[in-house]
Amino acid sequence: MKYKVLSVRQPYANLIVKGYKDVENRSRRTNYRGLLLIHASAKVHDIVPYLRNQTRGVFTGIYQKILAEADLCDMQPDLNYAAIVGCVKLVDCENEHPSEWAEKGMWHWVCENQIWFKKPIVNVKGQLGIWDWEGVIPELEGSV
Repeated sequence: MKYKVLSVRQPYANLIVKGYKDVENRSRRTNYRGLLLIHASAKVHDIVPYLRNQTRGVFTGIYQKILAEADLCDMQPDLNYAAIVGCVKLVDCENEHPSEWAEKGMWHWVCENQIWFKKPIVNVKGQLGIWDWEGVIPELEGSV
């Protein structure tokens, strides 16, 4: 089956598919709505080395709460890279979403119905923007 995919750097890919981060900030809007696979890119986000060198108590506000809930301060072993880690339903794209994750001046791609794949699809090279991937995802069979 053919799927639409979006590459996101870790730890944000996991935060999205585990339901902690409800919007993805992008500089461009999208008209696409529907099932969207989330690909954890091979390149890590700049925040990861920072997280590896800090303790939980250093973070403030919503980031402390969310990162602690997601166990990402400890850099848990399920941070996959170059892998499709889950999917969401992309339901809207707006520039003034009330989410705590919404960054000013960005387009907010609104995600719902998140599914984290217990067995990610590994060794997948990402691309910019929304791209197509064709394959079988056992966790989605019968539900798409």
